[in-house]
Amino acid sequence: MQFEFWALQMLIATWNLNNRVGMVRFRPDAANAAIALGADVLVLTEFYPQEHEASFADALHRAGWAHQAISKVTGAKANRVLIASRHPLEPLDIRLPDFDLQFPSNVLGVCIPAAGVSIVGVRIPWYVKQEAGLVFNAWDWLEGIAAFFLNQPSVILGDLNVGLKSRRSRGGEHFRRILSLGWRRATPVGTASYFGAGERRSEVDHILGNGLCHIQNARYVTDLDGHILAGRSDAISDHAALMAEITF
Repeated sequence: MQFEFWALQMLIATWNLNNRVGMVRFRPDAANAAIALGADVLVLTEFYPQEHEASFADALHRAGWAHQAISKVTGAKANRVLIASRHPLEPLDIRLPDFDLQFPSNVLGVCIPAAGVSIVGVRIPWYVKQEAGLVFNAWDWLEGIAAFFLNQPSVILGDLNVGLKSRRSRGGEHFRRILSLGWRRATPVGTASYFGAGERRSEVDHILGNGLCHIQNARYVTDLDGHILAGRSDAISDHAALMAEITF
């Protein structure tokens, strides 16, 4: 009989803040909403706080998320990724994409030595139709990352701007190939992660773990402790947070 032994469990969350490189007013209350999630590791995508960056990071730090990392500035006006953790972080040595200046700012890799786990936070930019080739470039890069980290405890999470049934042109085939490699997608309780105009809903935010990670109790969070994260006109974002318990 074969037994599985899991050493450490973490609650991990990803949330797109809908900052849209400053085209949407930054909501400083997003820090308190993120804190309310109570996750051990927070991966915040579409992060563009402008003059609020220091106060946002400080709020997380004072609440217990003292270990933080942020994706690089490339010189282009681009959204970024912020990872805040209760556990010490170290930079993850990965080759960043180099085919444009948008995508590198939307990628951040860290490792958590206490868990022996690598974490890649990512948002695939919503490239417009005339930039279709960049969609494939982005997914070629992510597929390579998934292959590289397949056999070591690793999590890839964030806003991938793709669903299980998405078209090839949006990266759907790449996404399905990554899952066929052995990556497992958290299957959350709830209706959607993205709340668009009218009744438009979709699942584009994902938590993926390889076979060395056990994912359970995944859920979308649209409101918590008086904070409206998504799903209403007065919500902080147009994305719900996605949370899951992961054991390594």
